[in-house]
Amino acid sequence: MNRTDRLTGIILALQNRRQTAAQLADRFEVSRRTILRDVDALSQIGVPIVALPGAGGGLELADNFWLQPIHLTSAEAAALLLAARSLTAQPDAPLAGPGQSAVEKLRAAIRPGVWEEAERGLGQVRMSPPRHTNRLGHFQVVHDAVTSGRWLRIEYQSLRRAASHVIRPLSLSEVDGFWYCSAVSYETRSERQYRLDRMTTVTPVLTPDDAEEVVREAAIPGSAYDDSSHPEVLVLLTYQGARMAEDLPHLGETIHQADVSTWELRFRCPPGELAYWARTFFGFGPHARVVAPPDLRAMIRDLIRSVAAIYCGGPEDGDVPVSPFSQ
Repeated sequence: MNRTDRLTGIILALQNRRQTAAQLADRFEVSRRTILRDVDALSQIGVPIVALPGAGGGLELADNFWLQPIHLTSAEAAALLLAARSLTAQPDAPLAGPGQSAVEKLRAAIRPGVWEEAERGLGQVRMSPPRHTNRLGHFQVVHDAVTSGRWLRIEYQSLRRAASHVIRPLSLSEVDGFWYCSAVSYETRSERQYRLDRMTTVTPVLTPDDAEEVVREAAIPGSAYDDSSHPEVLVLLTYQGARMAEDLPHLGETIHQADVSTWELRFRCPPGELAYWARTFFGFGPHARVVAPPDLRAMIRDLIRSVAAIYCGGPEDGDVPVSPFSQ
């Protein structure tokens, strides 16, 4: 924390209640002598800080002094508080520290009573904290690489295998409780997505000699996801399957009802994505039937055989349920 932020923080802290120099020193992680110098600097610019001696004494602001309040409505304060809760729900979340500090500054700066009204309005609102925050020990290193342009070597556990990658992180995003890093892959010379909780080790490395060329190649637009040259996927869905498919990224709004009991999902995707869609529609069980392309149907059949080999073949096996699409 720089000195300007600390001076503002001291005013906000004293606005809430009387505090000793030792308490302020602990709060801002500096020495008591530094706090006393800061108090002297604030006094010189006209901030009326009063020092009360003896037991129960300390530092406080004069009664008539208050920072100009931020004129937020209770609804605006509630919106900010709700956003802050997503950052501070778990102490080990990546932005928990700055988020809590921001909440304290906002609370001290807005008009008295507004914050309390906002908290009452959110009294019955519940949020699920982001998952896997205990596995985001590399968040700060990756974030620093995004802002500084550093290259990293990561050991990464994808769904299929563990491997080493050299990447140039570009941005960070949080989706459904998972943090993702968009980065240039040195090996593939393309932009890829990496989940932070799947990074087991992260190490800064020297910038490759051909880094500019790699980044330039990665920025060249490729075919669109739904390019007309890509295979067309056609999936028939039951009512339950249609409800499940509504949550598919970018595809939920493309579902339409084909007849009284069947819904249809039709889209194009790169051939390399078919394995992902095979796992997705396999997870729909009897509520999805892939009609095309043949390669996707073959992948799902392979998944079915591999699972059947685990569960079928014993005397305890019962009758195989009938697919709703065969009725």
